[in-house]
Amino acid sequence: MIRALTAFVLIALAAVACQGAGSATSRPDIIIASDLPLSAFGGPDEIVALEQAIGFAIRQHPTIEGYELDYWSLDNALGAQHSQLRGRANVRRMIANPSVLGMVGPHSSFIAAVQMAEANQAHLAMVSATTTSDCLTVAERPCSPTAASLRPASTNNYFRITPRDPLQGKAMANYASTKLGLRRVAAFNEYGSEGSLYINEFAKEFAVHGGTLVYQQTYDDTPDDFSAFLIQAKARGADAIYAAAESSQNACLAAAQMSGLIRGAVFLATDGITLHPDCMADLGSSPPEVWATYGYVNPTTSGDPVVVKQVAAYRKAYPKASDVGPYSFAAYDSARILIDAISRAIKANGGKLPSRAQVVTAVAETNNFVGLTGTYSFDKNGDALSPMMSIYKVHDGRWEFVQVHRFVS
Repeated sequence: MIRALTAFVLIALAAVACQGAGSATSRPDIIIASDLPLSAFGGPDEIVALEQAIGFAIRQHPTIEGYELDYWSLDNALGAQHSQLRGRANVRRMIANPSVLGMVGPHSSFIAAVQMAEANQAHLAMVSATTTSDCLTVAERPCSPTAASLRPASTNNYFRITPRDPLQGKAMANYASTKLGLRRVAAFNEYGSEGSLYINEFAKEFAVHGGTLVYQQTYDDTPDDFSAFLIQAKARGADAIYAAAESSQNACLAAAQMSGLIRGAVFLATDGITLHPDCMADLGSSPPEVWATYGYVNPTTSGDPVVVKQVAAYRKAYPKASDVGPYSFAAYDSARILIDAISRAIKANGGKLPSRAQVVTAVAETNNFVGLTGTYSFDKNGDALSPMMSIYKVHDGRWEFVQVHRFVS
C-alpha cells in the first residue's frame, strides 16, 4: 500500500511538472498564461471553452511588435476541485518564468485570494474575465483578505472586465424602474453582508427613478416558507420582490409563493437563479413574471458587423455548441487587452521587451479598448469603468435573453 501511495504521489507531481506552454516547440519571447480549473468536477466544457478562447486570441497574434508570443495554460484543480494550493503554485511558476508578461485570470475569487498578493509583488499583470467579488477591489464590507492586503506593493496589477457582484442590484433597479415601470419593491437577503450591498445598490438606483424600497428582510438560514415576509411586503404595497439569493436557497420557491400571496407582482433576482434549470421546477405551473441579472454578455446578440465577423471566425475554428460557454468571449477579450497593452509597452520602451511593471502600467492606461463583450477602460482599483451585464426573463418555462445593461462611469 505504501509503495502504491508513493507511486501515486510521484505521478501526481509529474503531472503538475509537465503542464506546458500549449503547443510551443521553442522558447517564445513573450508568454501570456492562464490558470483555470481544467480538471475540476462539473462544467469542464465551460472551462475548456475559456482555454480555447484565450488560445484563439493568441494564435491570431503570434507576434507582438516582432516578438514571438505563446500561450501557457495551467490547471488549478486538484482532486477534481478548485485548489488554492495549486493556484498559488501555478502563479509562482508564472513569476519564475521571465517570459510571462501577463496572465488571464484569476478565474475565481476564491483562487484570487491566494494569487493576487504574490502576483502583485512580482508586478505581474492579471486581467480577469470571471472574478466578481467586490472584496478584490473595494472596501465596502468586512473582507478577508482585504483588497489592500492583496496589493502589498501598494500598486495595482489586477484588472477585470466583469462588473462587481453588487452592481447587479443597480442594473436590476434600472431595468425594473425604466422598463417595467415598478415603483414599490420589497427585498430579502440570503447573501449576508454581500447581499446588503446588492440591495443598497438596488435601492439607490431605484430612488433615482422615483422608486421606493418599502421593506426588506435578512435570512440567516434557508427558509422554505416566505409567507411572513410576503405578507409584510403586500401590506406595504409592494409591486415586486427583489431577491439576493440562490436557487439553492429557495429563491425561486419564494417567487412561486409570491404569485399566490401578491397577485400580479413581479419577481426580480440576481445571477443566483439566472439560467439555473432547477429554478423552473420550483416556480411551478403558474409562475409570476421573473427577471434576473447575469454578469455574462453574449456578443452574438450584438448587431455590430465587426463583432459578428470575429465571433464567426471563432465559431468556424470551434464549431461545437460546447465550444462556447459563459465568459468565453470575455476571456478572449481579456487576452486581447493584454496583447494590446504589451504592444504599447514595447513601443514605449523603444522597441525593447518591457518589464512586467511596464506592462502593468500599459494595462492601467487602457483607454476605450473595443472588445466583443464591451469597451474597456479601468479605474484605479482595476475595475472596468463601463462594464456590461445581461438581463434575462423566464418565458414559456425557459430563460430568455432580454437586453444588455451598460454601466456608465
